[in-house]
Amino acid sequence: MISGNYIFKTLREHLSFLIFAFILVGLFQLLMLTLVVETDMLNIAKIFFSRFPQQIQQFLGEEFLAQFSVNGAVAFGYNHPIVLIFLAVIAIMLPARHIAGEIEGGSLELLLSLPIKRFKLAFSLWILSFLSILVVIIGGWLGTIIGLMIYPQILGLPLSIIFRIGLNLWFLMITINAYTFFFSSISREAGKVTQRAVGVTLFFYFLSYTVKLWDKASFLKPVTIFTYYQPQALAMNQNLWLKNIVILAVLVIVFMVIAFRRISRRDIPG
Repeated sequence: MISGNYIFKTLREHLSFLIFAFILVGLFQLLMLTLVVETDMLNIAKIFFSRFPQQIQQFLGEEFLAQFSVNGAVAFGYNHPIVLIFLAVIAIMLPARHIAGEIEGGSLELLLSLPIKRFKLAFSLWILSFLSILVVIIGGWLGTIIGLMIYPQILGLPLSIIFRIGLNLWFLMITINAYTFFFSSISREAGKVTQRAVGVTLFFYFLSYTVKLWDKASFLKPVTIFTYYQPQALAMNQNLWLKNIVILAVLVIVFMVIAFRRISRRDIPG
């Protein structure tokens, strides 16, 4: 079903970046907890918040202050653009480079001349993709857990919340990975695949903020995949994670089925 040799060959090409992302995301989560504990960010935020005009306080709501609590800092750490960018790079880079990119360069045609089926190759790359994303998220988990060990005075942050946020984030990223696989299955240029995947992801990202800020656009909320990843809500123990994961999993299955069928049938090059 999978090709171990192909997985290890591809992994070696990206191992340095994966190690760097693993360490960076872990340190970032540790930094978030350190800032909350060492600087007492919640009380500082309350002071500034009390000086805002009443209209702005109503607009920002209690969620603004919640992100400066321990739970809020953890959620913010897993939703920071730096973390999302590193994970999205992995999700987009692997299928764009090793499907469309290798078709463009001619190396995929050479690889398929060996006794390996297209589906086996594509499935192996998908396994490597979602495991690579998971490894980086595990780095974030370790950073948070180390922070809780360094600051035992932090109470009220169950590890189950950290696990749910990370798991929800993992499904968000493999959704991005899935539609990148789809774009790769219909293209033979890595650059175009990357542009499309990045463009769609940024569209979803900014649409999620538009929906939050503009009530008239609220009907578009189900359209963006970032609707199904709300770490702040999970940190406040709102049990939306399972529903979000199911929706994202359905999207992953749809995109990957189409992508695998297309890869198995397309001309190489084509």
